[in-house]
Amino acid sequence: MKEKFRPSKLLLFAVLIFFIALPLSLDSLLNTRLGKYFSWLESGINIGGTKITIINIAYLIIFLIFFTFLSRVIKKALQNRVLPRTRLDIGARASFVNVVIYSFWILAIYTGINILGINLSSLAFMAGALGIGIGFGLQNIVNNFISGIILLFDPSIQVGDMVQIGEDWGTVNRINIRTTIVQTFDNASLIIPNSQMLSNRVTNWSFKDPKVRRQVDVGVAYGSDVQKVRTILLQIVNDMPEIMDDPAPRVDFRDFADSALIFRVRFWISSPEFWLAAPTELRFRIDEEFKKNGIEIAFPQQDIHIRSASGLEGILNRGDYSQKIPKDQK
Repeated sequence: MKEKFRPSKLLLFAVLIFFIALPLSLDSLLNTRLGKYFSWLESGINIGGTKITIINIAYLIIFLIFFTFLSRVIKKALQNRVLPRTRLDIGARASFVNVVIYSFWILAIYTGINILGINLSSLAFMAGALGIGIGFGLQNIVNNFISGIILLFDPSIQVGDMVQIGEDWGTVNRINIRTTIVQTFDNASLIIPNSQMLSNRVTNWSFKDPKVRRQVDVGVAYGSDVQKVRTILLQIVNDMPEIMDDPAPRVDFRDFADSALIFRVRFWISSPEFWLAAPTELRFRIDEEFKKNGIEIAFPQQDIHIRSASGLEGILNRGDYSQKIPKDQK
């Protein structure tokens, strides 16, 4: 099957050729008679004893464009061709891609500084200024940056994991260098600073083992055949494809409550994605099967026993229900 032509590849190739040919063409141009008209290209500013010219800035812009397209090609190749052939899970693949791209851009920044002709030793004052900035108000940014690097290498939270943060549930969609994106079941994106993902309590329902245990309680009326109830409940859970056979589901007779006999169905599901669907489907099937077998699902009720009806007989016979009962007969 022929691969489709993509304009982005042609643009990448054109930028590469232009990046290689530009230095030669500019040098040739400046050495000609017309060079005096383009001498302004060699003008610039001095920073720390280093002269930055317009030509160097042009080289840097072209280099960054080339690096941007190249990073996208590498990212797509890793995601679609290289990593799917490995045994790495989705979370490990995403972390590996992020580490490669970030390392790639660190190399790009270093190369860009060299293209401008800036000596790295002359940037020592910038490091001091950055240290002062961190002391005055950049602590959170640096904290999130370091936390993002830790999350990329830490297997406890990875892309694709189902997590619970407080009362919010969702799936880790992306781990950036500063924030972590969690997609909730309501299709809302929680943008959480990386430092909070490390310092706060986070429940990861996909860590190490994706299977999750769930439970559903049901109360039946007193007088029901408890053995029959147990048999029906086990038959229902065993017929549901979302529920695992190993570990096997079980039915516990929990308690003699005020108005019902309480049973609890415990079962395992293969993935957190069935967290809500499996218990809901199970309740529908329990209601249906109990109706077929004449088993009553209990509801709260109370029996009132009147020990003395003195004074009520005359009122009931006359039909005068508005008459008040004497206080001594209540």
